[in-house]
Amino acid sequence: MAFTDNRVRFTKMVLQQALLKVLKNKRIDQVTIKEICDEAQVNRGTFYLHYATPNDLLMEIEQQFIDENLAHFSSYMEKNYEGGHLADVFRCIMENQELCLIIMGKNGNPRFLMRIQEMMRPSMVDDWVKDFPQYKREHLNYVYDYVFAGSMRLILNWLENENSLSAADLARRLDRLGHYAHLAVQEFD
Repeated sequence: MAFTDNRVRFTKMVLQQALLKVLKNKRIDQVTIKEICDEAQVNRGTFYLHYATPNDLLMEIEQQFIDENLAHFSSYMEKNYEGGHLADVFRCIMENQELCLIIMGKNGNPRFLMRIQEMMRPSMVDDWVKDFPQYKREHLNYVYDYVFAGSMRLILNWLENENSLSAADLARRLDRLGHYAHLAVQEFD
């Protein structure tokens, strides 16, 4: 049984690495099972034992990333999302730079960032509702969407440009930008 489990783990790892290699040059919606199998040097039947589509394989990679790094994201979402906790999230992203560039970048699945966005939304917006009771939740949701999208673009730029800033510096800058973004809500009414 352990031998079979090891073979399955190895096969999945090879398929994941193959998909990530293909995604460096192609969007997920353009990737074929044949390309993955050729890169992994496995037959299509082996692929179909584990996955139905390339997207299923990518979703497993994304979920593994979330599961392996949930502690970093959770500590950030537990209210104190300034300074150290946010820097921990960025260090985690930096440690997985190549993977993050692929799964969060133009060739990954856009739904992954949407999952992250929705995973973080309740914590952030609930805190803002408490901190700024004069604003409507609906309006704070707009601010959250704006801050999240801008933050993701800055993070991707940071990763693509070989991180000229430290994780702590990036965290400080994004924290300041996010801190003042709520002021725009005043213009909604």
